[in-house]
Amino acid sequence: MTTEQPPAELRRAIVADLVPAPPIAPPLRRALLLLPLALVLAVLPPIVFGVRRDAGALGPVLLWGLSLVQVVIGFLLLVAALREAVPGRAVPFSPGLLVSGLAAALAVTWLTWSESLTVVPPGRVLFFWRICFVSPTLLGLPLVFVALWLALRAYPLRPALMGALAGLGVGLVTDAGWRTFCHVADPRHVVSAHVAAVVALSVAGTLMAVGLRRRPD
Repeated sequence: MTTEQPPAELRRAIVADLVPAPPIAPPLRRALLLLPLALVLAVLPPIVFGVRRDAGALGPVLLWGLSLVQVVIGFLLLVAALREAVPGRAVPFSPGLLVSGLAAALAVTWLTWSESLTVVPPGRVLFFWRICFVSPTLLGLPLVFVALWLALRAYPLRPALMGALAGLGVGLVTDAGWRTFCHVADPRHVVSAHVAAVVALSVAGTLMAVGLRRRPD
């Protein structure tokens, strides 16, 4: 059985057109590029707006310690997203990471409420919700876009999952700073505003990743 070879001119044209793909740094190294922006999101709210009024009741562990935990988990999710973007290096338990990230946000909510029973003032539910949902969501969107820009260079095979991980990581980092400013610990407010903003950023990451991934080169 013989295989017909392409013409020599065609082979030379193909070889001349080959361009080496630029190397991609390991996921952790690329995630470190996002760390300065993530830290800005985490420290900006208490610097600009001040620290929540029940900081004394919470103490440093439940206030700053839990926020630090959220930053670490969020950063690890960003690392996972950048690894998920590389074909052949996908994280096998990526869906479980999404559940774990949301569980961490809910655990922080419960621990904070266990020490501070602060609630939304009467008649201010919508005002507090708008501040604690819309503002963190808008604040985190630029970092989601930067994370996806780094990830999409690797040509992810599962862009939706990669985007969800990136958005969730950014959401946790953003909320880590926002919760140090918000004066309310009531789970009804935190879940419907803070945790909802985390979920919204994860959904935004999913939609943005799928949309950008499908764009023609």
